[in-house]
Amino acid sequence: MTEDYAPSDVPVYESPAARDAAYETAEREGTPFFAVERYEEGYTVTYDLLPAGKELARPARKELDERLTREIEALVGDPDVPVREVSKSVGVSLGSVSLFDREATAREVAAVAARTALDESNWVEASEPTPADTEFRQN
Repeated sequence: MTEDYAPSDVPVYESPAARDAAYETAEREGTPFFAVERYEEGYTVTYDLLPAGKELARPARKELDERLTREIEALVGDPDVPVREVSKSVGVSLGSVSLFDREATAREVAAVAARTALDESNWVEASEPTPADTEFRQN
């Protein structure tokens, strides 16, 4: 699924309702959520491996971060590609890259991310979440 993952293979959700339905399907089927989401401000690439009970192994998370950094630097440096402000968050189970003015640009970045994030050989079992620290701290 990964090396041949083309920009046209990336699902795009134009509304919160469509995104939520796709996320529910991923949870029900135990598969990752991976998509381009449209917001008023632009397009965002999102991956979430938790519905599959997986997360990226450390080397894969680092590789994904480096690949996305190179891709974003190339886009920002290209005067023919409109980008407002690009930010990325690359976690072991959840990540996003945003905001892109064009769907096509978001799909290209998603295809790059898919090569690592959706490659099952890069996955490990998701670790148990740690409870939130509910103690109030005083400064």
